[in-house]
Amino acid sequence: MFHLANSRRAPPSLSSFRSLTKRGFDIAVATAGLLMLLPLIILVSLAIKVDSPGPILCRHKRYNSSDVELEIFAFRTRRVYQRETTSKLRSNKNPCFTRIGRVLHQSGIDRLPLLINVLCGEMSIVGTHLFTTPPGKAFRSLELSKVRPGLVTWMHANDDTYQIGETPDSIQRCIKYDLYYMNNCSFIFDMKILFHTILLKTTIYQDKN
Repeated sequence: MFHLANSRRAPPSLSSFRSLTKRGFDIAVATAGLLMLLPLIILVSLAIKVDSPGPILCRHKRYNSSDVELEIFAFRTRRVYQRETTSKLRSNKNPCFTRIGRVLHQSGIDRLPLLINVLCGEMSIVGTHLFTTPPGKAFRSLELSKVRPGLVTWMHANDDTYQIGETPDSIQRCIKYDLYYMNNCSFIFDMKILFHTILLKTTIYQDKN
């Protein structure tokens, strides 16, 4: 498994070819994913609508490693007008969750609409972290805005138990991974991250069963 280490490589220049290759991969994977998962998306949408009143999709404010704000899409998992907090997002026992919302949250299916953000060019399949609060409040010298937030990150390939909290230590840990990714990003590195993330999650699932 990969391990976090200090990189001695200089930050790569974001060439037109590199940008086009990454963007083309993002569009291809997001489009294929939405098409293949369309039956599941329809079933989930119907279940949300039947389970409780309110919209099927919701938008949440998030921040990338450079403090840039964006809105991400997600399936609604909570009752309408319930204020989103970090603790509510992490606690599966929180009463704000709807019945179907709890299942979606536990399984991660509520994140499927993030593929829309990828198609819109706001996110990548592989990239840096998203935060619930602006990390720049603790790390104002960062310049990671050239790298889009990802559905999968370098940390995913290394650690299945990580938590993105609001403490400086937690944010710093995430950003260390983001800096390593930025300084080493390439199409091959993205493929390695995806492969090792899938392998890690598969291993965890087999161990639990």
